[in-house]
Amino acid sequence: MAFAPAWVLDASSAMIAKRYIMGDMPLEAYTNRFSKSLLERYSDTSGDKLLESVEGMMNFMTTIKGENVLLVCDAFLHNRVCFESSGAPRKMKTMFRSALSPQKKQVGGDAVVKSFRTFVFRLRSEPSLLAPKSWDPSDVQDLDWLADIFKQRVKVTDTL
Repeated sequence: MAFAPAWVLDASSAMIAKRYIMGDMPLEAYTNRFSKSLLERYSDTSGDKLLESVEGMMNFMTTIKGENVLLVCDAFLHNRVCFESSGAPRKMKTMFRSALSPQKKQVGGDAVVKSFRTFVFRLRSEPSLLAPKSWDPSDVQDLDWLADIFKQRVKVTDTL
């Protein structure tokens, strides 16, 4: 099976949450649209799984007092796209593999929420983790089709 890397699920969930907060569509429209595009490459990116991840993130965000939720989503997105979990810069393409290559191990929606929670607590003590003001995922070299998914148009009919 071809499973999505953890960082792709994290970044996709953060982008869905951000677009939902800024948008005017039901959450299911965003999760279904992203799922449809991600399923072309990964077998474990169902709309239900993305919905579970994003709802978990959103529920946790309700506990964040005094923090700009969009800044937190941007910071999480930036850090998951640009850096490995160890803090080293993420190399999208190497000679032998791509960071976007499917994995053999499946990551659950609860792992995305746990990753987000951990990041938020880390962000509180390390404000340097905030994304640069002008940062956009489409500017990341070799992000290719994932950047296109992040900026795809979502319609109300995607809810169905």
